[in-house]
Order: sequence, then C-alpha cells, then structure tokens
Amino acid sequence: MATMDTEMRRMYEAVQSHLQSLRDLQAKKTKHIESRHQLGAQKSENDLVKQELTNLEPGAQVYKLIGPALISQDAEDARTIIEKRLEYITGETKRVESAIDELEKREEEVRVLILQLQQQMQQRQQA
Repeated sequence: MATMDTEMRRMYEAVQSHLQSLRDLQAKKTKHIESRHQLGAQKSENDLVKQELTNLEPGAQVYKLIGPALISQDAEDARTIIEKRLEYITGETKRVESAIDELEKREEEVRVLILQLQQQMQQRQQA
C-alpha cells in the first residue's frame, strides 16, 4: 500500500512538472506570436513606403526623419534601404513562424505525456 502511495505521488509530481513545462512553452509561444504581429505591422508600413517611393516623380525630394530633424536622402538609397528592410522582416517572420511551429509540437508532446500519466494514475486508483 505504501509503494502505491509513493508511486502515485511520483506520478502526480511528474504531471505537475509537465504542466509547468507546458505553461512555460505557452508563455514563449505568446511572446513569439506578439513578435509576429509586430513584424506584420512593420512589413505593412514598409510596403506602404515602398509603394510611395515607386510612385515618386523623377527628381522628387525624399526626406528621412532622424530624431527631430528631416534629412534629405537620395530616392534610390531610400528604395534600397526599404528593400533590405523588407528582406530582413521577411526572414525574421519566417524564423518566428518556425519557432512557433516548434513550440506547438513540443506543447503537443507534453500534453500527450500529461494525458498518459493521468490515465496511468486513474488505472492505479481503480486497481
């Protein structure tokens, strides 16, 4: 009987440990999802700027806001900078998406472990 209690306690502690791991994974996933939303907003903003630069008339002045000052910038330089920024944002979005996918896989693995332990605990209680 004492070994049964010890075994149940061990299984209970394992479930609690896995539940904490699941909460940690969910917190990490939430942070990545927030990052994905920020990257989406940045991409939209940069796409808008790219469109505006495409619609510029030849010889039009382009200014960049640096702190409180507007600094003149070459239109081609601005286009290049926006293209590079969009490439970076796309790469970061892919990285964050793959991290979210990996966290979701790990969450599912932990859920399965918890379920298996809970089923074992129920079987032992019924025995």
